[in-house]
Amino acid sequence: MYKVWIQEEKINSSFLNDTGHHMRIDGDIQSSYFINADQGDNQVDDNKNYLTQFLITQEKYPLFITFVCYEDYEELEEIIKNCGLKYTVNFLEENRKYWTDGKSFSYNPPYLTVKVDKPEELKFVIEETYWLPTQNEFYAISTTKNLYFNLEEVSEWGKMQRRSTPHFKCEINSTFITIFHDGYGFYLFSNEERYNTVEKLCVTLPPNTKITQINDELIDNENC
Repeated sequence: MYKVWIQEEKINSSFLNDTGHHMRIDGDIQSSYFINADQGDNQVDDNKNYLTQFLITQEKYPLFITFVCYEDYEELEEIIKNCGLKYTVNFLEENRKYWTDGKSFSYNPPYLTVKVDKPEELKFVIEETYWLPTQNEFYAISTTKNLYFNLEEVSEWGKMQRRSTPHFKCEINSTFITIFHDGYGFYLFSNEERYNTVEKLCVTLPPNTKITQINDELIDNENC
């Protein structure tokens, strides 16, 4: 049984900054929630597994999983390719630097978008790639191909930096998910009617869910 906390979020610039990666939303989103799951074992694994179960319960395909990788992405690409999944590889415009043996190197981060059409593919991709958002790399799952990156000047630690910021285009009946810091939960953004109230969202959750908190209110039963 997963103990689940749901937080209704109000979308504004402050909230989007808190989600990380300087994320932007083009247009209006009806509903946004933060969801955290705890089974009492490992918080990262609990949230990874609950996210997978949540998406399988929704029964909506295809899904498009996008994740930013490190420079040495070829091994991960080979794993995706060997399973026969459809995917694309692109590179962010931003330039990242790192140091090795006293020498400075730079690269344009690669990102993959993988299309999944059934639960088995979904479980496989999340299992193989969820370690990336636990290291705070950008990771998103969407019901449409509504994501693009735009190179922009943003503030980081009091300095202006050029970063490839993720933009989501709002579409009718579309939903997308991003991962919370260190993999401890996820954000759900949606224009679908089935998520437009927290009560409706609760109906869509996996059966092994025990809702323990909604916003600031503690819940002492499994229903909303």
